[in-house]
Amino acid sequence: MILVDLTDVGARRPDRPLFEDLSLTVASGDRLGVVGRNGGGKSTLLRVLAGEAEPEEGTVRRGRGVRVGFLSQRPVLPAGTVGAAVGTHWEAAAILDRLGMAPLVTADVATLSGGQAKRVALARVLVAEVDLLVLDEPTNHLDLDSREALESALQDFPGAVLLVSHDRALLDAVGSRTVAVEDGTLHSYVGGWPEYVRIREEAAAAKLAARNAKPKKTAVARRGTPAATGGNGSGARARTLEAEIERAEAVLAALEAELADPAAWNDPRSAEQSSKRHGQARRALDELYAQWEAVAT
Repeated sequence: MILVDLTDVGARRPDRPLFEDLSLTVASGDRLGVVGRNGGGKSTLLRVLAGEAEPEEGTVRRGRGVRVGFLSQRPVLPAGTVGAAVGTHWEAAAILDRLGMAPLVTADVATLSGGQAKRVALARVLVAEVDLLVLDEPTNHLDLDSREALESALQDFPGAVLLVSHDRALLDAVGSRTVAVEDGTLHSYVGGWPEYVRIREEAAAAKLAARNAKPKKTAVARRGTPAATGGNGSGARARTLEAEIERAEAVLAALEAELADPAAWNDPRSAEQSSKRHGQARRALDELYAQWEAVAT
């Protein structure tokens, strides 16, 4: 049964598009982990899927009677006590206890800290009778025991799950498919987090191999020319540049692997610095290629 279907959906910020022509189908039993760089549109995508926001383009279709439970990064709780917000049945009491909130069951939600409110909102959505759980960074503010409780609850949940998380262990334990918001669109990786990492690493290795092969192949093809044989020193310079290109490509590959790791996105400042270093490494490599082409021709 199809729960939600997105077709050619797009959304944008005032200064730039977040994503365009994005299509995704969520069916009963799906367990989707959503990854991508900070600011890439993951939270907006989840809000559209949950029916909390409308896309600026494209269509969203939901199955008849489909119930969605949504946890945002900044949830809003109803006024009253923690117990009233979550419920008084035994499942509610059990999940509040496992999330470390049992001592505050009679507390007014207005007195809770941000982390406590997030736990109550998480408990509230976990005990709701829904067909699809849409969770945006559910492990924020959770300790190890609470994370394990969340993992167990999601594994036992009979419906579909779609979550954004930087927690690799949770993605690995819960997700059966990873959806990456990359370059303004979606890429789906069947097999969960390990498969996503494997495919990304293989793609990075293939890209690096192709780059390494480019100057070597061209140099061999030109070996018989005066410039390549080094009669005027150009050949020696070309060989030096080839070695520098290999080192620069290794640096660039390492930075790309760093940026492909969602753990690097936890700190926006760190992610921004990594992106800057990636741009610098890319420009340095392009400059080396330009120098190499100048002396190898």
